[in-house]
Amino acid sequence: MLATSPGLRTQESTPLPSLVEIAGRLDQSSAAERFDSLLKLLDEHGWVYEIDAFPNPKADEVGPDIGRNVIITIGSGDRDLVIGAHADAAVLSDGSLSHGMVDNAAAVAVLIHVTGTLLEEPVQHRIQVVFFDLEELGLLGSAHFASTISRDRVDAMVNLDIVGYGDTLIYGPAAAAGNDTVYGAVRDACANGRHECLEFDRFPPGDDRSFQAAGIPNISLATLPRTEAHQLWLTLNAGPHSALREQFVPPILRTIHTPGDTADKLDATGMRLAYEAALGLVRELDRGAH
Repeated sequence: MLATSPGLRTQESTPLPSLVEIAGRLDQSSAAERFDSLLKLLDEHGWVYEIDAFPNPKADEVGPDIGRNVIITIGSGDRDLVIGAHADAAVLSDGSLSHGMVDNAAAVAVLIHVTGTLLEEPVQHRIQVVFFDLEELGLLGSAHFASTISRDRVDAMVNLDIVGYGDTLIYGPAAAAGNDTVYGAVRDACANGRHECLEFDRFPPGDDRSFQAAGIPNISLATLPRTEAHQLWLTLNAGPHSALREQFVPPILRTIHTPGDTADKLDATGMRLAYEAALGLVRELDRGAH
């Protein structure tokens, strides 16, 4: 699905202040320091949050003994919406921690701004904002969270992953069953915000998959430049008929999980697109409370 052109985007055109700076503060040499930086960012806003610890079943191989999701609750409706982003970074082959700026500090920064806006608005749902841990070890934080919630009261989960730059919102995986309402809402949000959006039947895996496995409607959002978005679509969805050169790898897949996932890749204007689109989607879903 392609919704309008980027030249038609309305709303404020200037970048939200501090998005790149916020993401950069998560660039730490250890997982513990990265987590502490996240908590410090939330503390500076004076927000109340819950830390939900869970065991890391892979601790003998990699990572800390425990993971820690951080949860902020907004509103008190009878139905839930979940919006999340993973805050951990990949462990590289030499044992060091990735800078993890595109994957996924940018989404953390965007989610912090979305949280601040939603806290100032009346909402019909109870909205749970979750900064997931240990996504890079196999979606462990989101799988734990999905196992602890009352699934029957959750209307949708929105995942933010890879939103560091670009002029095109990409979302998926549309081939997954049971997500008609949330996909209708994102199409409305794209049209209302006049964002350029591209729908993927197949989409890179993220924390949304934990909610799909739990039978909870879900969607994952990312951003890329228009050309790169279409290259990734062809790579994942067109198979042998992609017309891409043999062994072509889209640039984003040569950035994440590498030492090159650094702050110079981030673009505040592109991150603002993610903020506007995610906020628009949550508002659309919140209007559907019942």
